[in-house]
Amino acid sequence: MPPFPFQEDHEMIREAVKGWLSDWEDGGKTLHRVAKEGQGFDRAAWEGFARDQGMAGISIPEQYGGAGMGLLGRTVIMEETGYTLFSVPFFSTCVLAADMIEAFASEDDKKDLLGKIASGDIIISVLDGREKLSLKDNKLSGTLSPATDAAHADLILVAAKDENNDVVLTGYSPNTAGLSVTPYASLDPTRSQAKVSFENVALSDGQAIGKADDVAFSQTLQIAHGSLAAECVGGGQRCLDMTLDYANQRIQFGRQIGSFQSVKHKCADMFIALESARSASYFAASPDLDDDRAAKFEAALIAKNYASEAFFKIAGDAIQMHGGIGFTWEYPLHYFFKRARGNRALFTSSEDGFQMLADQIGLKSHASSISGE
Repeated sequence: MPPFPFQEDHEMIREAVKGWLSDWEDGGKTLHRVAKEGQGFDRAAWEGFARDQGMAGISIPEQYGGAGMGLLGRTVIMEETGYTLFSVPFFSTCVLAADMIEAFASEDDKKDLLGKIASGDIIISVLDGREKLSLKDNKLSGTLSPATDAAHADLILVAAKDENNDVVLTGYSPNTAGLSVTPYASLDPTRSQAKVSFENVALSDGQAIGKADDVAFSQTLQIAHGSLAAECVGGGQRCLDMTLDYANQRIQFGRQIGSFQSVKHKCADMFIALESARSASYFAASPDLDDDRAAKFEAALIAKNYASEAFFKIAGDAIQMHGGIGFTWEYPLHYFFKRARGNRALFTSSEDGFQMLADQIGLKSHASSISGE
């Protein structure tokens, strides 16, 4: 029986994705190849996964060409892609961009862009330029970094504030005059990052997607980033699985190291952190929250920030538990540690994320309490 809140069709998707990604991974060889190529992107795999397997449209509403499986559907996929560090723009395109378009675009743009996402015919990178981009005379200037998957995007969807403090969403071709995309090697070689610069780029040169007030945009952005929790759960599960396998095979002092009490305790701690993150991730995706946006926002904050911290801790402990081999380039644990470190900083740092949660539920920060503010 599928775990709450999933149904049998979600588990069917999970098994299909798991099998496909196992073939892609090829015993870890593909991950090393992607890292060596330095792009953080496997285009052939993306086309097969998004188009041939139809996974790009798993959470897109049916009226726009998707499967209509919502947050639960994409949680399943994000968890399995996290388990293999699948180097494709699923999160940026099928989660971030899809949520922004569904929330703020016109009906015609929804039919066009969501349909292209569902069919795997477009890659979209979403950039939050509300604080770092200036909008003067309807022209954008400034630089944004990191820009996830911008180096391979067909459309760059950027948010900026206008003179009325409204959030303006505009889609640009990477070839737009005054816009430049510069890929760079980040800490995580399995995720594509770039720097995107705007030099007097006119709003009229892009596709007007829509407007939003600042609060609505922030909530939509955070709910989308809540799906990263599932990726962290998948990555954490892989680290735990590798650690358990190693502990049951490695012989020291004439016995398996997994038989030592201190090793058992560490593995148990990793398991508890992982299952807590899993619970937070699944709750944030629950349909029970669909009619309560404030609760969904809080659940996404909890899930993203707790799961990213748990993944980081689990990955670090896994390296330590492996001893010397855990520090080698050939062994894949370092890729998971780097992804965990990167996920902590995506959208907001964990510290800022927990402060957002405290503000949301009316708690003062520890620093504010000490200072008497």
